[in-house]
Amino acid sequence: MFVFAIGCSSDDPGSIPSDDQTPPTSGSAVESWLADGAYRTWAAEAQIHEARSPSPHGFNRIYSNELVAQNATGTGSWPKGAAAVKELYASATDPTPIGYAVYLKLDADSANGANWYWYERMGQMVFADGRGNEGTAKSLCVGCHAAAGADPAHTPSPGGRDQVYTPVGG
Repeated sequence: MFVFAIGCSSDDPGSIPSDDQTPPTSGSAVESWLADGAYRTWAAEAQIHEARSPSPHGFNRIYSNELVAQNATGTGSWPKGAAAVKELYASATDPTPIGYAVYLKLDADSANGANWYWYERMGQMVFADGRGNEGTAKSLCVGCHAAAGADPAHTPSPGGRDQVYTPVGG
């Protein structure tokens, strides 16, 4: 059983229909979509690694959809539909993720993170499930991701900007 902190229905006017390149925008649908594994065909980091500062996520591996991968070396805002999945692990040698973090840009204007969908689950606890304009999606996800690309301490990977710390290119 999952504990949901915030809800965001898929009939949200800013949502985008889900497909292999686009995660859905509600927790139960995200979990089913993750289980289907289509995101594993996206551009991916070579291996599980210790999280880069300032991330609190322990060990992880990031997958970026085509829109992020195609724009990973750019400098402008991410296009609507940009998305990534971060598999969260207890160690670099674990074979199975213990959680996930997912984001999806819902509009061309990031609106300081409000126009992104954020989802994060660790174990059975869901920490964020909603747009970045309220609740834990705003305080936890946007609270951290708003600084992406702002200065050297908040640019752990080339191309980090506009809510995205680590864009993975194709």
